[in-house]
Amino acid sequence: MKKTLSRAVVSTMLAAGSLGLVTVVALPMESASAATAAAKTYSGTVKTLDTAKDSFTIKSGSKVYTVDFTAKTKWTKLTSKTLKAADPVSVTGTLAGTVIKATSIKA
Repeated sequence: MKKTLSRAVVSTMLAAGSLGLVTVVALPMESASAATAAAKTYSGTVKTLDTAKDSFTIKSGSKVYTVDFTAKTKWTKLTSKTLKAADPVSVTGTLAGTVIKATSIKA
């Protein structure tokens, strides 16, 4: 039964391919856009800190961004433990809405 079914599926696929029909596999948009999103650098000053959640907010011009960081995030000059409100920072990472997933932080 399984061999018959698999032969039927393969035969159908071959027939569809010979007619020029294409089977498309759809990927979720989130994973596709996250994989192709380019990292940018955002500069501003620290507004609030939440080191328990590995995040802080920065104000850049009139916009406020939440910066999420991990143990893999590269820090230059300061660290998550020495960072404080009003410190100037440059954050490199990918933006999703108003959240920056940081790859490096220079403070």
